[in-house]
Amino acid sequence: MRTIYSVTMIWVVLVIFIPEAQQARAQSVLLEPNSGPAVQLEALKPNARDLDISTASFTFYLSGRFAVGGENLLRLELPFVHYEEEDSYNPWGAWGGESAVGNPYLGLDLGNPDNGFQLEAGMRLPLLKKGSEAAAAGAMSDYTERIEAFLPNLMPLLLGANYHLRSEGGFGLRLRGAPVFWLWTGDSSSAENEIYLLYSAQAWYENRTVGIGGGLTGRYLVTSEGAEFDATSLHQLAFFANFSFGSFIPGFQARYPLDDDLRNIGLETTYSFSLGWKL
Repeated sequence: MRTIYSVTMIWVVLVIFIPEAQQARAQSVLLEPNSGPAVQLEALKPNARDLDISTASFTFYLSGRFAVGGENLLRLELPFVHYEEEDSYNPWGAWGGESAVGNPYLGLDLGNPDNGFQLEAGMRLPLLKKGSEAAAAGAMSDYTERIEAFLPNLMPLLLGANYHLRSEGGFGLRLRGAPVFWLWTGDSSSAENEIYLLYSAQAWYENRTVGIGGGLTGRYLVTSEGAEFDATSLHQLAFFANFSFGSFIPGFQARYPLDDDLRNIGLETTYSFSLGWKL
């Protein structure tokens, strides 16, 4: 019974915003100000009240940014999730659990990654073919930025623009807007192609060792046909402390849902840790 309740509540998070979940960007913007060529691993842990998600459940994003001529960057990302239901006698979860590889990201950033305007274009390959408890948990971990990483039979195409500003005094700013076009690759009779708008704003202070800041990230369903903004958008407030020790770039991030529907069903803070290496 606990398993049925836990799975149902996880999928409710998706159903609120994505009706198609009933049927069938690589790299978080919170890794600022480390935006140049690097390889990074993020581990995300959602804190969901009343959901039986064990301590051993994590969502991982392995991403790489590689210089390809001048200031342009090739972006690659591989998402992975491991989900276990919590046992009252064993909070670390049952042996085995369930794991899933998400939809990989391939993209290109054009322009200066530190100052001025930067364009981005990319897509996720529809590797995930069916939904599961693990995929639902992965989608819940980063529902504003990268929910597409764990939706089955979906090939999202992204086109976006960023503006970076860094002052001599250590102040940093980033603004981002990126439409995402959802193209379903499975049974098209049960889902319609959609357009979402991802948007975010971050501000931080940085020195040679650490960048500390926060911001707002959100998404809006553009093809909502007159529905109210509150019913077709999701937002989260986030904070980060990302470090730079030579080529080693560890970090810590925290995300807080701002929507009443998500908080009411128990979704609370999502914590994440990142480890990286500058190239």
